[in-house]
Amino acid sequence: MGDELILASSSPRRKELLELVGIRFRCVKPQHGEESVEDDDVEAGVLRTARGKIESVAHICDSDLILGADTVVVCDGSVLGKPRNEEDAFIMLKKLSGKVHIVATGVTIAVGGDRIEFVEKTLVEFRELPDNLIREYVDTGLAMDKAGSYGIQDRGAVFVRRIEGDFYNVMGLPIGRVWETLHERGRL
Repeated sequence: MGDELILASSSPRRKELLELVGIRFRCVKPQHGEESVEDDDVEAGVLRTARGKIESVAHICDSDLILGADTVVVCDGSVLGKPRNEEDAFIMLKKLSGKVHIVATGVTIAVGGDRIEFVEKTLVEFRELPDNLIREYVDTGLAMDKAGSYGIQDRGAVFVRRIEGDFYNVMGLPIGRVWETLHERGRL
């Protein structure tokens, strides 16, 4: 088996974060669709999706090191995944306006015959967002492929008043914890 990490994802942000810390990897698009995460079982839901992603690529990879992740936003007890369309994105951002929400990322790493799983949570507080700002952001197209309809690393940065926890988790991967997990197992 090879030592190269397989990223079971087509997320440009997850790729960017692995590159940022110098982890050698290649992407394999998972055949597993993103599941709906239930409001009352967020942690189990994001882990189930992350696990499904690695299982969907394991049989076609020549590596025993595979990473899968799934990120959702939770606001007022409701799970917000990726928007279905522009109106859905607008509604999500309106819901997040002026509130604190949780960004939860489930991570599954297959290392040899073992699986390491964890959920990272980050609290994010939004400013009050005027409708025209939300509409301008949605019109850029930036909201469309992101949990909660925003990217903290793009123009969505102006929405954020403060965060508590891992900044990179809000981008879609708690890269420091991933690095630490791989390092502790001698895989870096």
